[in-house]
This record gives sequence, C-alpha cells and structure tokens, in this order.
Amino acid sequence: MASFLNKLFGSPYRKYNIELDETFNNDPLAWSRPLVKHHCGEFSMAAVQANMDMEDQSQVEVDTDKLFVGVYDGHKGDTTAIYLRDHIFSELLTRFQQNIRYIEDPAVNFGVAVETMMRQSIREMETRFIEYAKNSFEQQNEIQNSFVSSGCLICIIWKGTICVANVGNSRAILGSQKGIGPLKRLAVEQMVIDHSFQNPAIQQEFLRCYPDRHSHYQCIQEKGLSETSSCIGYAYMKNARFTQRRPFEIPLSELVTSPFNTFPLLSSHPSVSSRRLRDSDRFIIFGSGGFWKLISNEKAAGVVNNSSRDRIAERLVTLALEEDPDKKGRTYRDLVKIPKSNCISGNNGNQNSGFRSAYHDDITVIVVYLDKMPNGEGVRPEINSYRGYDNTVRQSEFRNFNNKANA
Repeated sequence: MASFLNKLFGSPYRKYNIELDETFNNDPLAWSRPLVKHHCGEFSMAAVQANMDMEDQSQVEVDTDKLFVGVYDGHKGDTTAIYLRDHIFSELLTRFQQNIRYIEDPAVNFGVAVETMMRQSIREMETRFIEYAKNSFEQQNEIQNSFVSSGCLICIIWKGTICVANVGNSRAILGSQKGIGPLKRLAVEQMVIDHSFQNPAIQQEFLRCYPDRHSHYQCIQEKGLSETSSCIGYAYMKNARFTQRRPFEIPLSELVTSPFNTFPLLSSHPSVSSRRLRDSDRFIIFGSGGFWKLISNEKAAGVVNNSSRDRIAERLVTLALEEDPDKKGRTYRDLVKIPKSNCISGNNGNQNSGFRSAYHDDITVIVVYLDKMPNGEGVRPEINSYRGYDNTVRQSEFRNFNNKANA
C-alpha cells in the first residue's frame, strides 16, 4: 500500500546519496560557511567561482527576531552585484524605520506592506546605479558600467512572514512537508518567478508587450547580451538617451542592431510574494542563476530534505557540478584542476575549454532551515552579517535598526 501511495504522490524518502569527499575542499575556487544559527533555525552557504572575478555576491543578515538573505547574480562584471550587496539592505532598513508604526499596526497587512517597500528599494537601487553609470561616462569616459548588470533576489523573514522579491534568474525554493504517514511527501514551491529567457512565459511576455521587439530579442539571444528580461543596471539597454550621448561608442559586441528610441529593452521590475510561515515549512534554498542552470528545483529540494544538515550547501553545489551534462565528460574532480577565466562573463573567451567558465557559471547557494522550535536551548543568535565568498563576520546593521526602534 505504501509503495502504491509513494508512486501516486511521490516519496519523501528518495535518497540522493551525496557523499562528500575532499573534492570541494580541494577546489581553490570553492568556498563555504558551516551552519550558523538564526532566530528560527540555521543556515549554511557555499559558492564556486568560474569567471575572472566572482560576479555572484550574497549576504545573510541575522537578528534576534529577523533574517535577511540577498543573492546578487552579476553579469559582465561584479560592479552591480557589489553595489547591491553594499546598499540594498541599508535602503530596506531605512524604509522600515520610516514606516515602523505603519508596519506594526495590527490592521495593516504586514506582508503586503513589506512587498511595497521591497519594490521601492529595488527601484531606488536601479535609479542610483543607472545614475552611477551615467556619471562614470560623463566624468571619467568609462563605458563598461553601461553594460554591467546584476540580478537581485532578496528575502526577509520577520513576524512569522516570508517576503521575497526577485529581479533576474536567481530562485528561492521553499520545501514543505505535506500529509502524514504513508501520504507524507515533500511539496516544492518556487516562491517568485525568475526572468530567464529560457522560460517560455518570459519570452512570450517580452514579445507580447512590445511586438516590434522581435528583432531585438533575436539580437540579444544571438549575441548573448542578456540571459534575463529583467536586471539591475545595463544602462545601455534601459535608456536610449544614454546611447545617444557623444562620444559614447557602443562596442560591436554589445550593439543591438535595431534602434530602440521609444522604450527600454530590459526592465528592473521585480516579482514579489509573501506569506505566513507554516509549521509544515522546512527550508528555503536560495541560488544564483549559475546553480539553477545545473539542477532542478525538485532535485535540489530532495537533497536538502533527505540529507544531514552538515555541509548541506556544499552537497548541493557538488551534486550540481557532478550532474551537469555540459561538462563534456569531466567530473567535478577534473574541474578542480581547471583555472578560473581570464575575462568577465558574457565574453566569448569564457568558452575556452581551458577555463572553468566553459563548464559552469559562478555559483552561489544558501540553505535556510526553518524549525518549529528554534533555539530550544535558549541560545539567541548573534546579530551579525555574513557575506558569500568571504570568511569575515561583520556586525549587522540590524543592530542600529533595533537601537533606533527602541529609542
């Protein structure tokens, strides 16, 4: 009977047997952070570099009753991703502080209020970075910042509510336990859509909104100018006036053949969602686009559901790199011997088989466990800031936010 039900509903007990040897530890481009406590569970992080600079940036901000997670998937450089890592959390906290009485009003829908402030913060980051790119050109004749961009996946868990916003092709996957006994199964939910051009719905939306975009879409795809319909930055694709400034010269590798004087080719509009935490919620997997290119939502969730917590983010990265069909017959152990690229992503040189970027993109994974009875021993989490690909532990800006809130 149980076997029949498992075939019908799916089994939570499928084993993936991700045995960790020393490959990850021997990879000079790999990094991880062991389990750290937060107010309703634990989290761990892992990352692997492929490009000249680590274009993925990420952060986890821990408070005694709040958790913030950010994943910023850079493209054609790390400038935008670093900008987001250094500024968006502060921007969001400022908006929380300015509206603290409003969001603490019991009559207000907390999730909807936070969604609004996430949208506002992302819009502000876009405005500031486009202005930064414009100033870089006008004052220093620097054009590279006109073509660099980043995704922006942010999440805050606060007051028993999960709020997520996403621009680009990163994803947040929620794993929840459903049913009891033989009906027990893992439910996997992608919390917000990603804006990858590999998603047919995104392609259709891109062409439906502006029917005359077809030639632009073909050019973007053929040249590999952007993997997503939405991003932070990429001023050239957002503002036609920017390209009309002289002596601004667009490199042939970036040139979109048809003019686009009346509308931007890419947007920065986020997908947002929020909902109350439930007792059945078990974990959230946050990953950059480089991770989700290699593994499905269901497989990643199955690994987390059926593996020990120790080194869980490393397990996910290892599985993704082992199972990637584009490795041309190479194992992860083979990849460890291959150096990072000598150029930024989006450059044809990245496909040289002598570089790691020919086999995978930069990868970031953060696994956040959600426990029914967190910190049962009365241990309060430290109010700290943790960044991906960085062993330094910093004081989180949550501390200043709390001091102002209690003043």
